[in-house]
Amino acid sequence: MPNTAAARPVATLRTPYHSLSGADDMLVPDWAQRRSVYRSSGRTLYMVETDRLSDARVDLKRLDRAGWDVRVSPLPTGDHARIALTRRDLARAA
Repeated sequence: MPNTAAARPVATLRTPYHSLSGADDMLVPDWAQRRSVYRSSGRTLYMVETDRLSDARVDLKRLDRAGWDVRVSPLPTGDHARIALTRRDLARAA
């Protein structure tokens, strides 16, 4: 009898930080000063607060192209924002 655990493909953990690195490593950009992760059944939400939204714009466009649902909520002071990131396919299903 074959070992079914060995026959199953291993799913790699992918985060927005993996998407930014373009490899198996994680890249946490300098603009992501405060980060939180919230998990529920079938969905993971990454919350990032930044004091430098202008520095984040290129990376946020890159994440959008990589399949992330990027939602930016500017905060009333300066260049501050709260950014919510979820996988686009999971965001639609939720």
